[in-house]
Amino acid sequence: MTASAIAAKLDMTGRRVLITGAAGGLGTAFAHAFQDAGALVLLADKDHGGLARLKAKLGEKAEAFVFDQADPASLDGLVHAAGRVDILINNAGLLLVKPIAETTPAEIRDLITVDLIGPMVLTGLIGPAMAARGDGVIINISSQLAFCGAEGRSVYAAAKAGLAQFTRSAAVEFGRQGVRVLAVAPGRLLTSMTTYLHGDEAAYKAGIARVPVGRYGTPEEIADLVLFLASPAAGYIVGETVIADGGYVLG
Repeated sequence: MTASAIAAKLDMTGRRVLITGAAGGLGTAFAHAFQDAGALVLLADKDHGGLARLKAKLGEKAEAFVFDQADPASLDGLVHAAGRVDILINNAGLLLVKPIAETTPAEIRDLITVDLIGPMVLTGLIGPAMAARGDGVIINISSQLAFCGAEGRSVYAAAKAGLAQFTRSAAVEFGRQGVRVLAVAPGRLLTSMTTYLHGDEAAYKAGIARVPVGRYGTPEEIADLVLFLASPAAGYIVGETVIADGGYVLG
């Protein structure tokens, strides 16, 4: 296959890509990757200021929507405002670092609502329109913690494991209708969700010691993977949760 043929498979011209959690580190990387590939990116986030700054950087080939993933009415509003969605990236999420014995029921509900229920609801709202067209891709952002234990992150890990299993079942439901559902499980990245590592040299080094490649990942590396999975080049990949963690779960 020639280089031009490979590039053609990754061309997203004419595609409308809805990215939740767009104002965060991963979401921003997704937005840039898909826009660079020719897509119109539909940016959705609760952070009005961050969303506005990202929209200003991306210009006319981007639209921005303020929404709250914890609010069912807001999810409905987002779907109606966004219009046709060819690729949905369920990226919005919360991280809770706290021992389970100290975690309140309200904190558990809040995290599960955003990290698991929100992507399920959006898939249910957007998936049928994709199926009616016979074309679409839904990519859920899970985590390496869906596949390994981690102290203080049991609620987050449970939500992300649930998202991986939801991906499998949703893929079966939609697969025969031309809609692929997949997930990506990133490892440790230096983003706004991992600020607890910034400035803590001991924690930083301890984290790297667990990663066989000897470094943290970048949002851009995950964005490249998501772009590939959303493209026709990955057309026979369905229902998988692809782990991109530098080998962390292997040890």
